Amino acid sequence: MKKRLFASSLIYIFLLSSQVESFAKTSENSAQELPAGVPRIVDTNGVVEYVDTMYTTKAYQEECLRLITEEGSKVARELELPESIPIVKANLTHAFIAPFGYTYLRRSLGNITTSNYWYNHKCDFKFSDVSINKLDQRCREYMDKYQLPIKQFETNSPYQLATQWLTAVHMDVSGLNRDYDVRVAIDGYWNGVPMGDLPEKKFTPIYVVSWLTKGQPHYSAGGGASVELFLPTKTLLRLSVDDSKYILRPPIVFTNLSELFPGKGTITTNWPIDTTTPPRPGPN
Repeated sequence: MKKRLFASSLIYIFLLSSQVESFAKTSENSAQELPAGVPRIVDTNGVVEYVDTMYTTKAYQEECLRLITEEGSKVARELELPESIPIVKANLTHAFIAPFGYTYLRRSLGNITTSNYWYNHKCDFKFSDVSINKLDQRCREYMDKYQLPIKQFETNSPYQLATQWLTAVHMDVSGLNRDYDVRVAIDGYWNGVPMGDLPEKKFTPIYVVSWLTKGQPHYSAGGGASVELFLPTKTLLRLSVDDSKYILRPPIVFTNLSELFPGKGTITTNWPIDTTTPPRPGPN
């Protein structure tokens, strides 16, 4: 069976070592700088070289869950999804919170699932994805019940719906249209045809609106965003934005990180990294 990209939890590859990025060190988000209670390896200049990707605390996990649940409520309200709003912890059927160390490195927080939708926050501490729960089951039902004449295939209505939803959750549609090729197609899997093709006589009106890397075909994995929908009932099935620069909504901010990591963590000093000597040229 085809594996869907939007499962109920993320699969993370944990890195053993890496030069870490700053934890959202921007003027509007300075509260997210690395708190003193987090163990780390630094060079002799005090620059952080490594934080264990598995490191976290129960307090951090609980606060992150609270924050992304609040963000999920905002998204559900903006998209007018059939949810009990506000979404609260008791409404969740599943949640995954990435360990703090991984979030510090990858700027990816985690996801929550209700009985209706899955909400993901994978880009620069921002909401990035939403998908209807039991997506395959829903699409299979549509495939069994809805077979329309091929002459009813259209592209304008799916595109208009997709851009309305993206705009509602504060995504940069103009930027996506400028930087990517926009493709509107029926979902090839549920219609038994290659992506971008049409069946000969009838089709199931599950549409995918994609912003793909310029010049790439429909089956290309590269792109900036995609929206999947069932047109007859104007049902949002899936929305995803993969590049944070097109996500205009503000990042989730932790205002109490020092309380989530109390005390002072162990600091191990490593040799400094010499950034003044240019690297040797490699082989041709």
